[in-house]
Amino acid sequence: ALAHTLGLWSSGWFHAKLLLVLALSGYHGYLASYHKKLARGERALSGKQLRLFNEVPGIAAALIVVLVVVRPF
Repeated sequence: ALAHTLGLWSSGWFHAKLLLVLALSGYHGYLASYHKKLARGERALSGKQLRLFNEVPGIAAALIVVLVVVRPF
């Protein structure tokens, strides 16, 4: 309701932010399922891949903050 009141639905940066938030939600779901695999003793990803996956939420959060502060489009 607040986004509608402030007219944010017509802003491109707001759509990009929502897309990143939804992607983070999907990422969280994927990691929850991967956690269950690890509990069963399955390990589909290497240590290097897991270290790279660790950077995803930080990068996404930084992009979200930049989008909100700068509002580039």
